[in-house]
Amino acid sequence: MASVIECKRTVLPNGLTVLFQPMKHASSMGVGVFLKQGSLAETNSEHGYFHFLEHMLFKDTVTRTSKEIAESIERVGGILNGSTGREYTQYYVVAIKDQAELAFDILSDMLFRPLFRKEDISIEKGVIMEEMRSYEDAPDDFVYDYYFRNIFGKSPYGRDIIGTKKSVTGVTEKSIRTFFEKHYFPKNMVISVSGNFTWEKILDLTNKYFSFENPKGKNPTELIIPAPKKSYSKHLERRKIEQFHIMLGVNGNKRDYRTVTVTQLISTILGGGMASRLFQNIREKEGLCYSIYSFPSYYKTTGLFSISSATSKEKAARCVELILKELESISKNGFSKTELADAKSNQMGSIAIGYELPENRMNNIGLQEIYYGKYFSLEDRMKSIKSVTLDEINETAKQLFDLKKVHLSCVGDMSESQFSKIPVQFGV
Repeated sequence: MASVIECKRTVLPNGLTVLFQPMKHASSMGVGVFLKQGSLAETNSEHGYFHFLEHMLFKDTVTRTSKEIAESIERVGGILNGSTGREYTQYYVVAIKDQAELAFDILSDMLFRPLFRKEDISIEKGVIMEEMRSYEDAPDDFVYDYYFRNIFGKSPYGRDIIGTKKSVTGVTEKSIRTFFEKHYFPKNMVISVSGNFTWEKILDLTNKYFSFENPKGKNPTELIIPAPKKSYSKHLERRKIEQFHIMLGVNGNKRDYRTVTVTQLISTILGGGMASRLFQNIREKEGLCYSIYSFPSYYKTTGLFSISSATSKEKAARCVELILKELESISKNGFSKTELADAKSNQMGSIAIGYELPENRMNNIGLQEIYYGKYFSLEDRMKSIKSVTLDEINETAKQLFDLKKVHLSCVGDMSESQFSKIPVQFGV
């Protein structure tokens, strides 16, 4: 294997963490700024503010209009985007490496010089309301949020990241600026870069564009939301649509480097692709659905393991029955040596392919900093995958797939009496 490519790291005098991983011969680059907080850090009165603020930072700044921001990146074939999560918020530029200074300039302008004009806030309220309606009209999107609301209840984990109609329409110039000043400052940020540069160039650009003074005494708040009690229950949102959308959740684990490695292998075997158990046994053999897959969700204090599928209402009960049988079989009998070996080669291949893109490396080192506070190289990750034993993966699967802890949230055109016949038993 090639020599280990290190991740460079430093902290500027203003508290901003700077990360860089070189990629020789790469013609593109990724520059991302991670805020160390997301929607979990909102109070009840601030519901949806991180997402609203993400939208607002693409509006006019002291030096540029929103159109000029967009034009400057699109003119060079680049991508400018942002995303809001439960535990972090991100803004990033992907472009040809020659445009590194432009990427730094644009991101610093957006993050430190926003205007928050009344007319922009008013327009963005309308945009976000339309975004909400688009989710409402797309059952495959809606069922995901519906599932989180049901399984996590009133916990911050159960709140929609986008907020509510009431919270969004209640945003004011003062409230959004106060929120911005509360969370957006250098010590609460990580800048992550990958591309064909020198460390000295990255430091020069960071010092030039991100040397904003950290407000005196302002430090990130280490907000740890207690692990919420999950509701292992059954919910139906009745809608007159053609397909019946299923979200089935079982136990999960909080984000830990080793646990993530093992659980990803479990998900690969169970529902990670066309060769997975769920795809082969439920789609290919039974023809019960078009898509079916599994995915783990990891947070600092909790986690979920989820299975998603869409089928007809006539086939829904059988589909759920077979999913549960698959989980029961794994819990009792475990995986085979061949399944584990194939999952390992799948994960190693997937990670290696993704590693070829500067954007992926930028994301990888940024998230490792936020969640682990250290860097695991490609070689580290490969070794970790290789070291997983059959006993370890089977023990973890047994812990996850306790059928007394199953949650079911569905959206579709089904009566309550029909829904009650779907075979899910709740022991606790």
